[in-house]
Amino acid sequence: MEEEGQQQPTTNQQQSSLDILLNLDKQAADLKAQHKNNGIIPGCNASYENVVYANWARSEIQSARSSALATKSIFTHCFVAHSLAASPIRFVYAILMLFLAVVIQVVVPFIILITRQPIIDLPNACPNQSSFKTKIIGFALSFYFVFQTLQLCLNKLRGLNFLHSFVDLGFGRSLFLKLGILSQLLGMAGAGGAQYMLNIGNADGAFIVLVLQSLAMNFCLTVDQNLMGHKQGIDTSARVSAVSKDHLLCNGVGIGEDGESIPQQSFDGIKQMNLRQNFILVMISCPGLAWVIALTYCM
Repeated sequence: MEEEGQQQPTTNQQQSSLDILLNLDKQAADLKAQHKNNGIIPGCNASYENVVYANWARSEIQSARSSALATKSIFTHCFVAHSLAASPIRFVYAILMLFLAVVIQVVVPFIILITRQPIIDLPNACPNQSSFKTKIIGFALSFYFVFQTLQLCLNKLRGLNFLHSFVDLGFGRSLFLKLGILSQLLGMAGAGGAQYMLNIGNADGAFIVLVLQSLAMNFCLTVDQNLMGHKQGIDTSARVSAVSKDHLLCNGVGIGEDGESIPQQSFDGIKQMNLRQNFILVMISCPGLAWVIALTYCM
């Protein structure tokens, strides 16, 4: 009997990979139906005492924490980095990398904008003189740029916002997060304007020039991640994970347990964070679409 029991496969072993995938889809559909039946629209009337709302808030907080752990940025690294007294070399290195990130992410695109160097010899900023093939390439590259900025909002900015809203390591360390959020927003605006000028100014050049300058502007948006080495990224993720445990969030208020209500401070924090994120997404997607159309036409 014991041998027969050992030979019998478990339920998980009997399931194929496709069965597990379909089961995940079913769970997501059931959760969506549960929210619909309970009228779950996390808005002004949402209550932290309602268990369904509380579970929604906890899942959003855990998702935001995953973004913070997955997106290894120099700003996140400086937020949890070793102090000057604990490791002077690591501290100085982090500040140097932070300086490089801000210069490349913000200063470089705005220098291109201020000097107007790419279009300084053109009669206006919308010559509309390039070929149809050039416009297609310009459309694809500019659309990719907008898509990347949206992804950065949903990942990197969400992670930085989570740490700023839920993890308190003192005012000094929080300045790194504020700088990271501001640098990212300014970098998006500056790189978008710079890419417009670069594409207009080099519309009659080789196609490879359009591709390279577009990649350069995309690099400006992610330079704070590219500066992170593998070991440095692992160390940063471990330190972020250590200071963002459930019971430590919101100065020790925590997020409660599944099936229970959630502390109001944590509930209000995730609601406000999502509102800020949605506002930024709207402010990027709508002007971004207009920017793509204008750039394609003016090339």
